[in-house]
Amino acid sequence: MSSRHATLRRTFSAQFGAMPMWLVRAPGRVNLIGEHTDYNDGFVLPMAIDRDVRLALAPRTDRQVHVFSLNFQQHDHFSLDDLQLTTTSPWGNYLRGVAWALQGAGFELTGFDAVMEGNVPIGSGLSSSAATELATVTGFRARGNLTLDAALQAALEPEGRE
Repeated sequence: MSSRHATLRRTFSAQFGAMPMWLVRAPGRVNLIGEHTDYNDGFVLPMAIDRDVRLALAPRTDRQVHVFSLNFQQHDHFSLDDLQLTTTSPWGNYLRGVAWALQGAGFELTGFDAVMEGNVPIGSGLSSSAATELATVTGFRARGNLTLDAALQAALEPEGRE
């Protein structure tokens, strides 16, 4: 087990008093060509990099999402029934956006507890926000057994607005 996984598990246990059921990850990426053309029907050549965002998760029986960010040393929580943007933990809005997109597409979601950690430099052009969103989708998929293929998943990404 990597030291990052061990830290996620240890922090999850400290924050939530239990062990996580799943560990998910999503890589950052670099666009070799086509920056900001993907959502305008342009050609792109993205490549995954060795930086990522990871979530340690456990299911909840309600429609609440509780997340602790190791990077920001901050808690965030929200109800899947009332997705309001927050200014106190703006990083949590990426998770809300994923929930909004999935529910808007008709997926029934249930809550989870999570610890999030990433090593994709924020603001570097390596898609830390997309990695956060993809890790969140993967978390909801694990929690809800959602059937969601890669093409639909990409089309639902909040950054890929119409």
